[in-house]
Amino acid sequence: LTLTLALSHQGRGDLLTAIRAWFRLDTVYKEGNRMTLFSAASASENDASLLGGLHEQDANQAIAGWLGTRGEWTAAGERVGAIQGSGARPDIVLTQGGRMPVIIENEYGSPAIGDAKSRLGETLINETRPFTEIIALGLDERCKNGSRESLTDMLNANERIFAVQFVSGTRAASASVWPRNPLAATPADLVAYCEYAQAPQSVIDAKSGEIAEGVKAAGNRLHDALRLMPDGDAALAEMMDAAGCDAPADAARTVCAIWLIAIDLQNDLAAYSAKLRDAGLQGAHSLGTLTRANLLEAWEKIKSVNYLPVVEIAIPCLEAVPPRTDGLSDVLGRLAALSDTLNGLHAKHIYNFAGELWQRLVPDREERAAHYTKPEVAELLAALGASRFSQRTASELARIDLMDAACGTGTLIGAGERALRRLHNLKSANPAAANLHRERMENHIIAIDVNGIAGTLTAKRLTDMDVHQIYENSKIAVTDHPAGSLTLLDPEYTGISEVLGYRDVERTEDESGNIGLFHVGLGNRGVDWALMNPPYSRPRAGREQATKNLAPLRAKAKRGGYAMSNGQAGLATDFGNLSLMRLKPDGVFAHVLPLTAAHAETWQAWRREMETHFDDIIAVASLDSMSADTHMNEMLVVATRRKSGVKRREWAKTRIMCVNLPSAPPTLAAGYALANEIASVPDDETDGQRENFGFVRIDALSPGFPWHAAGNANLEFSAVASALIRGEIYDPIALTTAPMALGMATLQVMGGAGPTHDLLGHPAGHGADTRGAFEWTPAAASGGAVSAHRSMWSAESKTQTRILTTPTHNGRAVDTPLAQRMAEKRGRWFISRNLRWTSQALAFAHTRNQNHGGTSWNAIQEISDAVGRCVALFYNSVFGAIIRQVYGQSTQPGRARLQVGAINGIPCPDFGADTPSAQRARDIAAAWFDACAELDLEPFAYCFRDKSRHQIDSVAAEMLGLNPADSDVQAMLAHYRLLFASEPNVNGRQKRILAALGGLGL
Repeated sequence: LTLTLALSHQGRGDLLTAIRAWFRLDTVYKEGNRMTLFSAASASENDASLLGGLHEQDANQAIAGWLGTRGEWTAAGERVGAIQGSGARPDIVLTQGGRMPVIIENEYGSPAIGDAKSRLGETLINETRPFTEIIALGLDERCKNGSRESLTDMLNANERIFAVQFVSGTRAASASVWPRNPLAATPADLVAYCEYAQAPQSVIDAKSGEIAEGVKAAGNRLHDALRLMPDGDAALAEMMDAAGCDAPADAARTVCAIWLIAIDLQNDLAAYSAKLRDAGLQGAHSLGTLTRANLLEAWEKIKSVNYLPVVEIAIPCLEAVPPRTDGLSDVLGRLAALSDTLNGLHAKHIYNFAGELWQRLVPDREERAAHYTKPEVAELLAALGASRFSQRTASELARIDLMDAACGTGTLIGAGERALRRLHNLKSANPAAANLHRERMENHIIAIDVNGIAGTLTAKRLTDMDVHQIYENSKIAVTDHPAGSLTLLDPEYTGISEVLGYRDVERTEDESGNIGLFHVGLGNRGVDWALMNPPYSRPRAGREQATKNLAPLRAKAKRGGYAMSNGQAGLATDFGNLSLMRLKPDGVFAHVLPLTAAHAETWQAWRREMETHFDDIIAVASLDSMSADTHMNEMLVVATRRKSGVKRREWAKTRIMCVNLPSAPPTLAAGYALANEIASVPDDETDGQRENFGFVRIDALSPGFPWHAAGNANLEFSAVASALIRGEIYDPIALTTAPMALGMATLQVMGGAGPTHDLLGHPAGHGADTRGAFEWTPAAASGGAVSAHRSMWSAESKTQTRILTTPTHNGRAVDTPLAQRMAEKRGRWFISRNLRWTSQALAFAHTRNQNHGGTSWNAIQEISDAVGRCVALFYNSVFGAIIRQVYGQSTQPGRARLQVGAINGIPCPDFGADTPSAQRARDIAAAWFDACAELDLEPFAYCFRDKSRHQIDSVAAEMLGLNPADSDVQAMLAHYRLLFASEPNVNGRQKRILAALGGLGL
């Protein structure tokens, strides 16, 4: 019987159930709005051909059967009576102990969004948790013509036969679907998505907040109780020392978080470790009322096996508490209850709860340089890095050496280890190998930090991934070396021996006579994967977790040919050097870095070394911050170390794939999905716009030249900027490219930038130890008097709206000999160092008389007025603004900062050349400059509406060889302005600017 019905998605499940029951049918096959009703009981096997081959029911059962072999879960297809109060049967159901069940709704073609929505809010039989996330699957249409056997073969071959979307919400009417268009997916991807669905992120986030608030309350209770004890202050002081906190209340909360982690480990080991149960270990609830004594006894038993990184801080913190402290049992009982809440989620295999507690509870991570990697970002970086190992065999994957030398809370290394496990399980004949994780924990995972609590959290994170196993040794430790992990910058060191929490291991001596517990050698003796979010800070006094004595180590690394380090850029460059040094040929580099690494002059050596030693470089940036702490613009860099045959100092023009996300991934599943999409972009595709990201491949123009496309929102903008830097003008409307009338050079060719501001002096009131030749006072504070020495010291956005401007400060010489030398460095042309697009109107300024530069403006030396006029008009036009946007630092939204050393390298047309085109440009600038210099300009971000800026754009276009009267040129300029103003780093995400752009058609 065939019924052709016009069915809405909503209610389809109930209707199909009713039809099955009425006709007593086994199957209802759906294809669009065509439904074939079939009773297998009265049909021969040949009747299946009437259904067009493999029908959905058989496909669902084949997929469920395959999934059942790929995890420790039970998978069932077309299970009758699975939903409470309904006769509906989900297409595929996965169950695994106490973990959240997973429902997959599948149909041929597009994902089964309608069926997935109908499952929201429903509950499985014998369950209390309603579904809030459903996987909507679409099976490739070509599978229709096959059989269950052929589909199973495709599943085993990991062919890309699925389209996937995720449906979230509490009911169909309020459901959300991500992404807007389906993701192409393999069976291995489906396994990963099922793992994520076992830990719905909305539930996890809510419960994490509850647990953190519970720990805070317990910490406050402990703090108040100790303050009432005669020796309570001494106990708090010990806790402050152990936890590394400056305030007693913070120390009490941090200690409670550590105790919670230890109690949680105790409960897990009591449940799953036969060895510790035989030793008498009991879970927290089995001990009755929790006391200082019975917990210490339990933790000492754990310590006797090992697990030192987890309990070595918990034990002394508890020992510090006076035995008769009022309310201590209440505090410990609260923590045990929170452990139950945490375990009730059954999500520790996916989610780093310890790290989440750390980032919610510890107030001074900035001073500790202990920033937290968002789990979603960790998943993106880990999956993208792991994709580089996809061709390895199962046995090779089991031996991948994974290193995080700045492991923090373990979120990132945990994500990397799970990504490797997924690959291994896909290729292994025995994916549930009992000792795989133990083998890896004891021999192949290297995690080091300078913070004791960080080591504790990382050890707990990796232990949570398989609590059934005993780890008697692990390479997870806290180093007490003054330079921390960066002691490995010394090429002669094969490992680190100054560590805590690692015992019963004989320190072995290598062939060079060096002692090292963590053998992290060079070349073939090194690691396969360096995965980390290194600290961005610079070592300085007062930063608690700063490394020390780095200068000799940096010098040794440089003598060994490793030249990434730059003290002004911060420790992240040192960790780049460490990774480069310790990676094997074909090893994978995967770091979280500030976006400034793509642009800043201080990172030039880092970029040069990346281009020299690595292939397949991918830089992934988000248009909003991916950091949980810094709120900086960041990027993820993944690259593969070249084989040893490449000479170390060779540099060749290197291609970098710059990927720009509209936002950070919202969930773990989204992070994984984005990584898959990025990794699957064909090598020969130079640029493209996907639904969830855009990308463009650029060639490094010279060693360490800024990766100018990193961080841009629009592909057209990247194309325009790339052309301008090369000396070409690309019209994205006409799709034409033409060379400028004059070649490209740098600002240094026009005239070098003046000295940095600290050689000039500092404003009054900054202390007696000001450095420099002058003391500067705001001109407005001088009562109208004009000094013989004046300076373009600061940026004043409200007054500096014309190219021809006036100095901001008067100066008094405080070092006459130095002042005499500095007087030779004055100028009349100035470039802005710290340009804020949303408030400042000038990138280049002119004064009538000679003046000094300052903190915000650098004087340009030895530049003629004829060339200066050209440069000023160019950099204040949309052409110069685009170059400045992609060349300057973009660490913070709305800002384009130039480091002093980078000013001379900023690209600029060669207006000083002895050519007819350059002379014509100088003549055009001379004719127009006075009029343009007196125009009042709006901030750069408003260039799309600023008629004065439009006039400057026309003059600049004419200098470059264009005809500004041509309507096509005017249309191109208008489009340039829209592209520029729409970039998030230009508008600073200010809604009023974006709203003004809304009706302009970009």
